Amino acid sequence: MIQFETVLEHVGEIGAAQVILLCLYAYFNIPAGFNALATVFIAYTPDMRCKVPPLDNATAFPNLTEAGILNLTTPYTKGSYDGCYRYDQNLESCALNLTCINQTNGLIACDRGYHYDTTVLTETVVTEFDLVCDNKYLNTLATSLYYLGMLIGSFAFGNFADAFGRKLCCVITFTGCLACMFGLSFSHSVAVYMVLRVGIAAFAYGSTLGTFVYIMEVTGEKWRTTFGICYQIAFPLGYMILGGVAYNWRNWHDIMLVVTLLSLPFLIFALMIPESPRWLFAKSKTKAGIKVSKLMARINRKNIPENFWEKVVDEKDQKEVSTKKHTFIDLFRDKKTLLITLNVMFNWFVNSLVYYGVSLNAGALAGDLYLNNTLNGVMEITSFIIYLFAIAGPSRKKNHVVSSIICGWNRLVSKCNCLITLGVAFAFVGKIGISGSFAVIYNFTSELYPTVLRSNGVGVGSMASRVGGIVCPFVISLQDYVAWLPNTIFGVFGIAAALLSLAFPETNHHPMMETLEEAIEFYKNGNNKTNDKTEPISTEYDNDAFQDQMTKI
Repeated sequence: MIQFETVLEHVGEIGAAQVILLCLYAYFNIPAGFNALATVFIAYTPDMRCKVPPLDNATAFPNLTEAGILNLTTPYTKGSYDGCYRYDQNLESCALNLTCINQTNGLIACDRGYHYDTTVLTETVVTEFDLVCDNKYLNTLATSLYYLGMLIGSFAFGNFADAFGRKLCCVITFTGCLACMFGLSFSHSVAVYMVLRVGIAAFAYGSTLGTFVYIMEVTGEKWRTTFGICYQIAFPLGYMILGGVAYNWRNWHDIMLVVTLLSLPFLIFALMIPESPRWLFAKSKTKAGIKVSKLMARINRKNIPENFWEKVVDEKDQKEVSTKKHTFIDLFRDKKTLLITLNVMFNWFVNSLVYYGVSLNAGALAGDLYLNNTLNGVMEITSFIIYLFAIAGPSRKKNHVVSSIICGWNRLVSKCNCLITLGVAFAFVGKIGISGSFAVIYNFTSELYPTVLRSNGVGVGSMASRVGGIVCPFVISLQDYVAWLPNTIFGVFGIAAALLSLAFPETNHHPMMETLEEAIEFYKNGNNKTNDKTEPISTEYDNDAFQDQMTKI
């Protein structure tokens, strides 16, 4: 079997080919941002009250304002109007002097439907299907089902990408995602809405696995952190663009249709991009792998010697690999692999749990919905940039441990009364910590597993992270009973993940593994053994070299 790390020495670890592939595959994360944060707008719950005809008729009651209607018809309890009820009074006979109003009667549930404020958005899923009051749980259920869809996608398509290839996985899953997005744009049933959202989540996460693993596989180990973070920056950019779309198209059907059209280019990119050469070599598809490698070398303006391929082909290994089939079950067979996988799953679970916990707290800002969404995106992009240029160092493991400790400590002290005035600063520091941890966990996981199990490994980790996302809202709800408990849970879990991460082997400056046997040996011995024929790699982030490469490109 041809070792792709050896091929990369001639193809180029970074060059125009890798940058082009990064830009094309990172485009997928823009639609991923659309879908993940779509409910911020399409499921937005506006201010509401009961419909109270004829008082709703502005022509019949020109001097009656919305505030006046609320005051006359809606009970005021616990500091706000309860829009699910109105005073039990006959308003049909109301004259302009409103002598019919009687607030001494009892309360009744809205019997004429609901009146919604259309200032922010003209129509949302909530307003179309009346997902308020007794039906409010359906909106929460739809959100939970979306995470269930991501759970299904991370479990199902990880094995698919390893078995049938990164490209085919991306093409099939994104085609399914687009079909669900398009159908959602025209759905007028809450049941259809839920089913299609599950489909979007499942298919989209299949594309996430295929695209990210592909980028990691074609890039030299020195640049994987840089490319991995650049790939992830497109995600907050996506939900920032979503805010602009929602600002111009205030109906949720129009919003979904526009973002579907904006997502279409990625399908074209996925069809154009060749299969991952590393996967091709791992599957003994040597001729196809050589063809793609030669193409990348031409784009990078590199020359591969004619006798190079004869030297690197090992027919014995090629025959052995071609007869082996791997599934996610192989992640749990060997004791060392089992421990690594369980640790990966716990860390992904904690990352998702704490990320959504921090994001919900940081996003609970008064003010304009569109501005807040944009600021959240800017904060996340800033976190990635800071991580890339200020925190990123020679150790994947240390980066992950430090980021997790920063966020865990931040959650533990955030409720300290003596520091309450620093709440905004704590939210920002926590966002940096958990975003940095999430940035490195993708790269770290992809490097911990061999090519034959890489998508499965990332998929199992992603599956665990979806469980964290599902659990998070329930943890946050504990603050209704014990105010300090949710942040304490987030903090303890964050620090626990950091401590358990110390058990991981260091993957930085270690060639990507191709076979399961290589991985098991690596888990036993760690990154202590290096290839004696290779020169030591600098442990410093070589920004000047990166700039030189980009200038040439």
